[in-house]
Amino acid sequence: MIDMLELREYDSALASTNVDEQTKLPLSETSSEEKKESPTSNDEKKSGSYHESDAEMRGVHARQNIAPNTVCMTVPLKCLVTVEMGQSTPIGQKILVSDLDLDAPKHIFLMIYVLMDRLNPQSFYQPYYDVLPKNLSNMPIFWNDDDLRLLQGSYILAQIADRNEAIEDDYNAICDIAPELADIATLEEFKWARMCVCSRNFGLVIHGQRTSAMVPHADMLNHYRPRETKWTYDEDHECFTITTLQTIPSQSQIYDSYGQKCNHRFLLNYGFAVESNVELDGFCPNEVPLEVSLSPTDPIHDKKLEFWCREDGPLVRRIRVCVSNNENTKVLMSFLRVVVATEEELNAICKTGGSSSNRNTTATSSFLTAAENSTSIATTTSLFCGILNVYRTCRDVRFPISLRNERAALEHLLCLVRQACVI
Repeated sequence: MIDMLELREYDSALASTNVDEQTKLPLSETSSEEKKESPTSNDEKKSGSYHESDAEMRGVHARQNIAPNTVCMTVPLKCLVTVEMGQSTPIGQKILVSDLDLDAPKHIFLMIYVLMDRLNPQSFYQPYYDVLPKNLSNMPIFWNDDDLRLLQGSYILAQIADRNEAIEDDYNAICDIAPELADIATLEEFKWARMCVCSRNFGLVIHGQRTSAMVPHADMLNHYRPRETKWTYDEDHECFTITTLQTIPSQSQIYDSYGQKCNHRFLLNYGFAVESNVELDGFCPNEVPLEVSLSPTDPIHDKKLEFWCREDGPLVRRIRVCVSNNENTKVLMSFLRVVVATEEELNAICKTGGSSSNRNTTATSSFLTAAENSTSIATTTSLFCGILNVYRTCRDVRFPISLRNERAALEHLLCLVRQACVI
């Protein structure tokens, strides 16, 4: 099947023009960081399009016209590097028995195998190691201070710092229980392996066991949405396969989708951003993480805290929201209503009572009636709170409590957005 395809390397200075369509990204030598996490999620992957002149640019192209539903690539099981292979190494065994709390355990085992095995010139996988990217300068965890200043005002700066800290913590923790790691790889090499592995691994089910694997050649496909191909592990033939979903003309680049993601995830994990990151239905997945917490100076802080802690979770809730009325937006508004609630409103929503379905229907209807007939915020609050029965946890407060509360919640939301976007 591999005869259908060929890997091309581009002149990086011309790579930006080597795109089939405006939104398609030229392949860079690295991929991205979060590969597919599920064997059934065939629309996720990794990618790269280097933004620096010295970055290596590659793409997989069709040598012939390829019809839809054609298996255009097969990679035998023996060519895959799996989590289990990393676990079987001496360092992998020490990690397993130590029960370390690592940031990305599956990725770590793949990293350990690659870092150790690449030192063996006779390794079966040496040709694969030879084509892994040497330069990851498109990924912001490797940027210098001047480059990072271009991101001033963006939350991604905190994410970059968190990623670097997590990688260093993992490296030091493993060195504590397996000092030989320091002889195999420096911290910079460990960072290189982390980004290579995270951007290139596929989440698969092999022989009934969920795992992750590095798949040579398959990890060279660039990103494009909507997806043009799908991938899976074929148990019958014991190989990884990529299948076309539409006609691929001869000489055209073949793309994979790394999934519907916010641009901060694309940049952090893959080293590129999509200029028009909009789905076919008009939805834009770009999002911002907002942190919601109770004010320690709130007169009823302790009372709210009891309600806040009814479910497991941190005192500061980080919620990613985008311009959409999706689940995260509803959860955010639920917490905001509690944050700004008065004692009367809090008493009303904390009481025990009837079923949530009846409560929600009644509450919404009564709120609208009260809002239409009321001449004051205070009257609306009183009318509505008298009808509420129970909300089990903060995230259950999915409907307005009162006009006053809803207005205060939206005002608090504006404050959070300003804080998140401070330059």
